[in-house]
Amino acid sequence: MKKIILVGVFALLAACGSSAKDSLPAAGSDNTSASAGTSGGGASTETSIAGSDDTITVNDLSEMPPKCVELLGKFLKQIEPTVSKIDWDKATLADFQKFGDQFQTESDSFDKESGAAGCDKYNLEGSDEKQFQQMEALAQSEAPGTVGFIKFLRSLTASASGSGGSVPADCNGTIAEIEPFLKGGGTMQDLTMAEVTRLGQLMSAIQTSCTSEQATAFFDRADVKTFMGG
Repeated sequence: MKKIILVGVFALLAACGSSAKDSLPAAGSDNTSASAGTSGGGASTETSIAGSDDTITVNDLSEMPPKCVELLGKFLKQIEPTVSKIDWDKATLADFQKFGDQFQTESDSFDKESGAAGCDKYNLEGSDEKQFQQMEALAQSEAPGTVGFIKFLRSLTASASGSGGSVPADCNGTIAEIEPFLKGGGTMQDLTMAEVTRLGQLMSAIQTSCTSEQATAFFDRADVKTFMGG
């Protein structure tokens, strides 16, 4: 399912971890990747799905093949012992990346197996809110310790996608809101994920609120390069 966020979080980690200025998560960007869900059809269904290139749109996780939810449940159970111990409100970007690295093998395996089963051919219709509600219900059933993680991803996504009018309309105002991040004495790795999301929104606004000369001058600043790891 192309809009369900779970394994897609590792794509977010990769984007946030880059030192390139344009790798920061942009406001409203879709950093999701294919994932999986539940119910509907037996081995013959899975065979036909895997052999098709067509996207299959469904309205509910219950319309998914059972193999897909089995694989997702397996992945949730693998990360549960770790994610259940993390305070996601305080986790930094460095913590988040470490978590992603720790489960990269499991993530790759999930991608491979779900792709072979045809789960990545499914697209769940509806809002992110609806999708996360269903994901939380599934997590509660399969691996309750991951519910906090799903809720965190839900809030992070809502923050990114709901920020349209929350950035200054002018270049100087946008840069002024970024300055406190640069003066904190650390780097982007020290930010919480909520702060990373906000910074990404502001960095994206630089591209639209500033002239090319202003944007180039800002990103060429030594303190900006140091903060972003460049």
